[in-house]
Amino acid sequence: MFDIGMQEIVLIFVIALIVYGPKDLPELGRKVGRYLAMFKRMVNDVKRQMDSELYEHSDPIRKEMEKINREAMETIKPPMPPAHEHTAAEKTATKHPDVHAVNTAPPTDKTVTDGGVPDIKLDGKSDGK
Repeated sequence: MFDIGMQEIVLIFVIALIVYGPKDLPELGRKVGRYLAMFKRMVNDVKRQMDSELYEHSDPIRKEMEKINREAMETIKPPMPPAHEHTAAEKTATKHPDVHAVNTAPPTDKTVTDGGVPDIKLDGKSDGK
């Protein structure tokens, strides 16, 4: 709470012992304890009231932000197809389990069939090694 070290606490205790004496010191300690506890309760009550007021006023704003976030996520993320529908690739794979999805398009003039890298000229046409 306060930045008081052990030396400062001992000094305060010695001064209190000298000023109030050993007879009244226990009563003083009880009073200080009660006042500190009362102060702590008041601070906690004020904190709780502030938090509840802030929550009440921020609740509509928070709900609106959640709604905007949901709408943004729905526009960004395409809807997933239902689990019972199969894609065309899955249907082909179930009809022919030995066939894997392979590009069966006929080779074009830019396709490299010998495994090399095509030479591309500036006009965009390939040399086709």
